[in-house]
Amino acid sequence: MSLETSNAWPHWIESVWPEDDQVLWGWYHCEPVGLFPDSTLTAPKIGAVVSLDGGRTLRDLGIVLESGDPLDPTAQNGYFAGGHGDFTVMLDRERKYFYFFFDNYGGAKETQGVCVARLAFEDRANPVGKVWKYHDGQWKEPGLGGKMTPILPVVQRWQSRAPDALWGPSVHWNTHLNCFVMLLNRAQGEPGWSQEGVYVSFSSDLSRPGAWTTPRKILDREEFPGWYFFYPQVMGLEAGGSDRRAGATARLYVGGISKWEIDFIAPPGPPSSLQVNGGATALTAAPGETVALTATTAGSAPFSYQWFKDGVALPQATAATFTLAAASPADAGAYWVTVTNPLGSAESPHLSLAVVVPPAPTPAPAPPPEESFLSNLAVRAVLPSEEAVLTLGFVTQSTAAKTLLLRAVGPTLAQFGVENPAADARLEVYDAAAVRIGANEDWAAEEAEAFAAVGAFALPSGSADAALRLQVPAGAATAQVRTSGGGAVLAEIYDPLPTSRSKVVNFSTRGLAGEGSQVLVVGLSVGGTGSKRVLIRALGPQLAAYGVVGAAADPSLEVLAANQTRLAASDDWSPELQTVFAAAGAPALVPGSRDAAVALTLAAGSRCTVVVRSADGLPGEVLCEIYELP
Repeated sequence: MSLETSNAWPHWIESVWPEDDQVLWGWYHCEPVGLFPDSTLTAPKIGAVVSLDGGRTLRDLGIVLESGDPLDPTAQNGYFAGGHGDFTVMLDRERKYFYFFFDNYGGAKETQGVCVARLAFEDRANPVGKVWKYHDGQWKEPGLGGKMTPILPVVQRWQSRAPDALWGPSVHWNTHLNCFVMLLNRAQGEPGWSQEGVYVSFSSDLSRPGAWTTPRKILDREEFPGWYFFYPQVMGLEAGGSDRRAGATARLYVGGISKWEIDFIAPPGPPSSLQVNGGATALTAAPGETVALTATTAGSAPFSYQWFKDGVALPQATAATFTLAAASPADAGAYWVTVTNPLGSAESPHLSLAVVVPPAPTPAPAPPPEESFLSNLAVRAVLPSEEAVLTLGFVTQSTAAKTLLLRAVGPTLAQFGVENPAADARLEVYDAAAVRIGANEDWAAEEAEAFAAVGAFALPSGSADAALRLQVPAGAATAQVRTSGGGAVLAEIYDPLPTSRSKVVNFSTRGLAGEGSQVLVVGLSVGGTGSKRVLIRALGPQLAAYGVVGAAADPSLEVLAANQTRLAASDDWSPELQTVFAAAGAPALVPGSRDAAVALTLAAGSRCTVVVRSADGLPGEVLCEIYELP
């Protein structure tokens, strides 16, 4: 190893911090010679070095710590007339500062002892003038000549023949104790550097020099033969261990000799957790309930425990867990535990226990009743001419006028592959008194959002379809769809806000029903929850009885699910449905007529299609009816 430096003083490295890529940061103790005629007294200084090749060569970065006090050529300790030296350097856990723990050997007695200074980590490559001493609670005194306040002051000045002072600190981070550990010598008595023993101190925060504990002796000079009893330090034994990092057990070196291993025993601290039902600090128990309080503590076993209630020690409550087999109101109060090991005691946080009769359970609210509604009705038909009309009747049950959405779709059907769609559709709505209450020929774009909200397919902007958002009086109403020149049309009614007090209860449409493309198609959707029972009828002969010309002689119907599965079908209605007709409020049919009818239950959220045909193949007028059943 070689050192590149401009001075010829004796130097030796006392602290090294390795970095990546073979970079080492080191700090040396140097002792200038020839300070006084006919005297070997010196005044040490502390300098910095760096190695970029793993320690083969060192480059001197200059002196970073030096005393500003006058030297004392009459000092009788045999070594120092003043100065700073015999130190260690430790990087904090946050990698913000290097901390220098050094001895001040000169100046007034109150300034002598183990002192501390620090260097910002970012200034490590240019440290001269960047080290600051700790003095009067602040880091503002320069490392070169500044004042200092010792963290471990001397008992007797170093200049005396029999000094009494701690010195030679060595600091490491202890992974078992989770804190910093300082080992020191104590010089006491004659001659001036006689060693009394080895001491230890602890701190969890290097930035607070006053946090170091009062040093305690761990090794007496009687246990070490010979006079040279200097520089205690450890070497960690676990993976990654060094003189700056150790765990529960380490090698102890004194004067460069290792005769011992040193065990670090953590004193009991406050229990790290007092866990009761997940770690709560308050607990409520019912009379007769079992309550267990469990304490866990950091530190080294063996531990002893004593539980307390309201300041009184509980007899025979000396385990880590205290249990009340059956809590009673008399057990309510504040509980805590004292934990002890050979090094001391600690008291846990208090836990408040209340013992109360639990309130009677509140019955769960009844689930809301299932409600289902006819939410959408639609009919597709072919109008043979411009004069033909598709008529839809519907009945609303409500205490006030109800908003419905109605559409007549013609040209847009072409997008879905429907043959011969109407080129232009018109829509008119009449109340029960045959008064027109709404009409539309070309739909308005501002209605698009309302129809999208109920799931209706979109209409192209500017199409010749018709759409209305309309307030409809309660009771019966009629919608009529006309075209320009005839063609296929789709008429739709949507109920955007159905409730049990405001809903569509009946729907009917009259149109031509035959075979093939001439079938009458009605769509039906059920909203809400649960299911809905409905009555569906296809009337032909009954229309003839009312005087309708061209009525279908034998209509049939089938109900298909969305996946085209047949749900129900009828050619001729069954007499068993007479009571169902009455329950729905539907007109009675002539016994034996060839009209069609079915009653079935549909699940809420389902969609189905009603297809009405002429069973005998001859097209004719039919009336398709859908009733909500109670």
